[in-house]
Amino acid sequence: MLSDCRLLGTDITAAPAAVFPSAQATPANWRRLDYLAQGNPRQRSAHALLSSGVWDALERLCQDLALVSTVAIGLDRPGSDLDILCQHPDPARLAALLREQGWTASDKGHQVWLLEQTLTGPDQARWPVELYVTQAPLETLNGWRHLSLMAALLGHFGHDFYQAVLRLRLEAELKGEAAICRLLGLGGDPYAALLTLEGRDLAALHWQAPSQCDSSTPADAPAPLCPEPIKSTHPTS
Repeated sequence: MLSDCRLLGTDITAAPAAVFPSAQATPANWRRLDYLAQGNPRQRSAHALLSSGVWDALERLCQDLALVSTVAIGLDRPGSDLDILCQHPDPARLAALLREQGWTASDKGHQVWLLEQTLTGPDQARWPVELYVTQAPLETLNGWRHLSLMAALLGHFGHDFYQAVLRLRLEAELKGEAAICRLLGLGGDPYAALLTLEGRDLAALHWQAPSQCDSSTPADAPAPLCPEPIKSTHPTS
C-alpha cells in the first residue's frame, strides 16, 4: 500500500478496496497512475490500459496530463469513461493530430476540444476514453476540482460513505457529484453545489451511515447534515 494514498476498505470484507491519492494533508495528485495498480479490479484494469503506452504517448504530446475519471476514486460503474485532462498550447492542432490516429474530435468552443476513442487493454477490457484538451492549467478545471473534493470527502467519512455513494451510483445511476450532494443534502446543481465545499473545514460536516439513522428513512434519502448552512468561498466556473 502506498503511504500517500487512501485505502477504502474494512476488516469485514475481503473484496479488493479502492485506492486513491490522499486529498487530506496535501492536494491530491491526479497526474499519477501508480496507485491504480494496487486498487480494485477495475482500477487495475484501467492501469493496465493506460500504462501500456497510452499515457506515455499522451505525455509526449501534452504539456500536462491528469486522470480525473471516477475510476480514480473507485466510484466508476460499468461503461464509465476514462476522463483525461490534457493541457496543450494549441488544442485544435492536437485534435487534428489525434483525429489522424483514430480519435473522434469535437470542438466544444472556448479553445476546448473533446477527443473520444474506445481502447482495449492488455486484459482485453474495453474502455471508452475521453480527452479534454485545453490551454488552461489543469488544477483550475472543474474535473480536477470535483474529483479532489470527492476524494477528500471519501477520505474524511470513510468506507461507509464510500459504499453509500457507490450504491447511488449503481442503483440510482447518479453521477458521482450528484450522489455525494444527495447524501450531504446539498441542493441545486450538484456540479456547482459540490464546489461550495472548497476551502471548507470538512470536520464541520456530519454524515451518518444509514444503519445509524432512523430505519424508516428511504435508502436514497439525504442523510443528516450539520445544521449550519455551507457557503461558497470560491467562485464556480
